[in-house]
Amino acid sequence: MTQLIHSSDVYKDTELTLRDDGTYHCQPTKNNIGSLPTLFSDDGAFLQEPNSYLFYLKAVKRAKDLNPCSRALLKYYQFLEDEQLEWNHFPPIKRLKPTYLFRSHLLKLVKCGELAHSTANTYMNQVKNFYLWTMHEGYLRIEREQEAPFKMEFVQVQNLGMLAHIKPTFTVETSDLRIKVPKDSNSKNIRPLTPLNQESLNLLLSFLPKTSEELRLQVLLSIDTGMRIEEIATFSLNALDTAMPVADSQHRFELTLCPQSTGVQTKFDKKRRIEISIELLEALREYRVSERRLSRANKLYKKISQLTDDFVTLNHNSIEMLERCERHEPLFISQQGNPMTRETIESRWIELRGEIRKVDNSFKHRFHDLRATYGTYRLSDLLDAHLGTIEALELLMGWMGHKDESTTWKYLRYLRRKEVFKTKFGILDSIMHEALGGENE
Repeated sequence: MTQLIHSSDVYKDTELTLRDDGTYHCQPTKNNIGSLPTLFSDDGAFLQEPNSYLFYLKAVKRAKDLNPCSRALLKYYQFLEDEQLEWNHFPPIKRLKPTYLFRSHLLKLVKCGELAHSTANTYMNQVKNFYLWTMHEGYLRIEREQEAPFKMEFVQVQNLGMLAHIKPTFTVETSDLRIKVPKDSNSKNIRPLTPLNQESLNLLLSFLPKTSEELRLQVLLSIDTGMRIEEIATFSLNALDTAMPVADSQHRFELTLCPQSTGVQTKFDKKRRIEISIELLEALREYRVSERRLSRANKLYKKISQLTDDFVTLNHNSIEMLERCERHEPLFISQQGNPMTRETIESRWIELRGEIRKVDNSFKHRFHDLRATYGTYRLSDLLDAHLGTIEALELLMGWMGHKDESTTWKYLRYLRRKEVFKTKFGILDSIMHEALGGENE
């Protein structure tokens, strides 16, 4: 069966030399792009076309995450292998083409519950992009329209943004391979919001004292600020130092998240300001100088100091991460002295969720739902304070770092349907107070 193996560091520039014994040796020189996912066939053969495409995405397009593409191509090539199909052979009959056969295969997996609609559509879209690249680069030559791997289409999509009255629809280029993803019948969103209600929040709060200090603060950060998990993992001391009190408020501060100035890895590398309660801010400042964290920081700086040592062999991604930590010291560090990652936080959250489910089996929330919890309660509070709808949405959009206003609008649609969330944001403030050891008032 086709296998996906992650290589060691890959270099864009190499030097080919002829040895005395007549063999050639390829020596990397510069432009290290890090590890690459690499596909090998069942008999161990290097699959040139998909691997060249993955190299193109990383080296030319500078893609940060190749996982969606590599998983899709792995699934596709495993299917081709099982069905004994060639990736570049397309009979004139549509139903016999490997791309359409793969689409039918994915739909069967969806029907039997082994695959989500959205995942199947992502796989199909990645395969389509792969073929577009092979045709552009000459790996696949199409002489007749009947031999094309798919047919391109242009569809009209409804504009749900604030300017929908000016431009109600916009045109999107797609293909007839696409798999329609059913939307939530109420919210009209592919992935409906699942924020925690007050009962779930109280349950989570009761378990936080049993977790590590790092996870407790990370959970509270997500609930209180709406930060994404990657932003929390890379939250730095520089970001903590940007705290400024919000005008006309003694209880809320604002922090700056920015990959360049504070080292926090935001989505789309976008600089933004977030709000935070004074109680959580003080808790983070106390943790910053705690003996527990300083001990971990010493281990981290020992690893950073070894970057110039010849005997230390690290992959490109690890070196980049340590160099970023040298510029912007992270607040959260693992016990081994490694920079915190989203995978580490996810793992600890899954362990915590497992403990909670022993008490309440219905608690199935993802860590990302904590961000949705902040957005939902915060918007409700802004609207209850008689702030205009558009102004409230603009504030929330800025705090949460949404690229598209339609993402923020779904919080408003959710609130209009769920009366249970018509609660003051103060409930989260009270949670911060209780979770951080405040006395009952």
